[in-house]
Amino acid sequence: MLTLSDSLTRSLQAFEARFEAMQTRLYPTSETLHQACRYALAGRGKRIRPLLVMAAAEASGVPGEAALSLAIAIEMIHTYSLVHDDLPCMDDDELRRGRATTHVTFDEATALLVGDALLTDAFSVISDDDDLSTHVRVKAIACLARSAGGRGMVKGQALDMHWTGRGDFTRTDLDSIHLEKTGALIAASCVLGGIAGGSTEGELRRLESFGKSLGLVFQIVDDLLDGKEGTGKSIGKDKEAGKLTYQSIMATDEARIYASKLTDETLELLKYWGPKAEALRELGQALIQRTL
Repeated sequence: MLTLSDSLTRSLQAFEARFEAMQTRLYPTSETLHQACRYALAGRGKRIRPLLVMAAAEASGVPGEAALSLAIAIEMIHTYSLVHDDLPCMDDDELRRGRATTHVTFDEATALLVGDALLTDAFSVISDDDDLSTHVRVKAIACLARSAGGRGMVKGQALDMHWTGRGDFTRTDLDSIHLEKTGALIAASCVLGGIAGGSTEGELRRLESFGKSLGLVFQIVDDLLDGKEGTGKSIGKDKEAGKLTYQSIMATDEARIYASKLTDETLELLKYWGPKAEALRELGQALIQRTL
């Protein structure tokens, strides 16, 4: 878990309260599908993506709570991606967020449908938020669809599968995987906050650049943590599966230096917003301080 300031802790509390209410509304029955959806969503991750949405909204001049539906939607899509990523046909993992994966607790077919439901329902969370203008809702849905689909996160997953077990790769190939698989959704988190705050197109591009770069840092740190306990995931799973990771192409110290350099470059992008970007700055720093 990350150590958060009082301000980010309050944002997290606001998110969790609305997130819980949303789950009760969307998945209220005792049917297996609804139980499994609630199970998948109840796994407590770091909530980096929703916190980024709220922090980017604050940097753009509105309260983080104004972007809560966007924060919930992106956490639902992130959770769907984890449920599908863990399936036997993908990474075949039995542990996620410190407990059994959804297909282990229920079954493979149910887990597949859980992912389908979370992905689809995420867009209804945005479209049904009457507190957001029609312009913001349409722009946010377009951003999220583009980032999560075949030009973003799903493309990154396909690249990850393509390179697994192969040796003819370069760091450029690895960066390409994670700029999409991890970076696209993290970048979307930042852009969604900017959309909620009425940012200009130039400001949205800057937020996207910050998010994509931050996504690379996030993945490098994840790779460095792959062999350690306390991550909530299976220890050494990526190495065992022959995944292309930063530790497979550079020494640990070199990967740490690369992450530190990227972090400095990433945080430099926030100078444009000055003190209003303090929450974004804190989150960026917290990601690398998990291990370095």
